[in-house]
Amino acid sequence: MTVPEDLAGLLRGWPRIHVDEQAFPLLTVDESGFPHVALLSRAELDVDADRGAILAVVASGQTRANIRRCGQATLIAVHGEVAHYAKLRTASTTDQDGLLGCVFRLVSHKRDSLGIPLAPIGFQPTAEIVEMEHWARTRNLLDRLRARATEM
Repeated sequence: MTVPEDLAGLLRGWPRIHVDEQAFPLLTVDESGFPHVALLSRAELDVDADRGAILAVVASGQTRANIRRCGQATLIAVHGEVAHYAKLRTASTTDQDGLLGCVFRLVSHKRDSLGIPLAPIGFQPTAEIVEMEHWARTRNLLDRLRARATEM
């Protein structure tokens, strides 16, 4: 299944300092069966060139464990009047520098709208966030994931 272009457009690109950005909820299921949420930015997400995979870099220990155990996640993205719910299955993972890189295949996608404006979870990146979240390491791992997704 191909990632819809409007969803891919929300995930592509690199966040800019002091510019409003969306924080994307990535839901996994913990060992007790409860939903677990990690918020990812575009610094931790991308879509491969042919829109065949969503790439994610995960730092959260609980989210990494959930993905390794279940191999599934749901990503939520909002734009305008539409909420995107993307169910994902792990195609491959790689560990690097304490981060888990994931190549996810889209299992299903729902574009949900009641025709009313929605506001995504948002934040403004700062230099402190870039440093604290290790965006340089994340970018390096996303580059590796793009190459891996192309080979698959």
